[in-house]
Amino acid sequence: MQIRCYRCGWSIPISNDEIRFALEALRESGGKHHNVRCPRCRHTSKVSLKQLEKVAPRPQEEQSEEEE
Repeated sequence: MQIRCYRCGWSIPISNDEIRFALEALRESGGKHHNVRCPRCRHTSKVSLKQLEKVAPRPQEEQSEEEE
């Protein structure tokens, strides 16, 4: 997943591991967004829970069922 910093326009990559961790943390805490810090200007951008769920990697079980 790639998001763009609203302040400087830098493209920020977010790995699948970070997405899984963010979803888990948000579900436990009841949060509605995950903060991503731009490595270039250090501005914080918010990524909504819905957006993270949309791009979240599917569990291995679902992928193996589709292959059969």
